[in-house]
Amino acid sequence: LLEQALVIEEQLRRAAYLNMTEDPAHPSMALNTRFSEVECLAESHQHLSKESMSGNKPANAVLHKVLKQLEELLSDMKADVTRLPATIARIPPVAVRLQMSERNILSRLASRGPDVTAQNQSQTSQQMQV
Repeated sequence: LLEQALVIEEQLRRAAYLNMTEDPAHPSMALNTRFSEVECLAESHQHLSKESMSGNKPANAVLHKVLKQLEELLSDMKADVTRLPATIARIPPVAVRLQMSERNILSRLASRGPDVTAQNQSQTSQQMQV
């Protein structure tokens, strides 16, 4: 886990250095957006099931509409997920995106000591405070 964390930290540091940003038009971002919509819709209407079971007819009607919306969103997500492997296959490897060879990435990770990681964390927290 520590090695994975260091790799991810190096990838994030390098991505920040290269001013890389997320592409909002990327298909994986659409999946993320839909997941957020499902989560928000489910959380905001979770009380309806209790009210519906207690015999509240208007709550029951609203619950059915919400469930229909959830079903549509999940269907859209299922379609997005089926396209995801092809999308991921088109993403260039991490080494290409960071403009570093795998050997360079590994040597940078191997040369960094624990105190360097602590310094980076303290610098990051100082930058967040500014």
